[in-house]
Amino acid sequence: MKNDIELHLDTDGNINTAYYIRQARQLRSDYMATLFTGMKNKFKALFQIQLPGINADRPAQH
Repeated sequence: MKNDIELHLDTDGNINTAYYIRQARQLRSDYMATLFTGMKNKFKALFQIQLPGINADRPAQH
């Protein structure tokens, strides 16, 4: 069986946990940004009010 996984090691030859923690934090940050952007867009669409347009051809009512 071929091992295609390459692990990042620190200077002592141990698995570089700091590297993987940074990677996890970046992935979580990207996910949360995408999640909140989607939620913001849904709320914006939900509460969007469309006002009737102004028609200049119609005479004003007095």
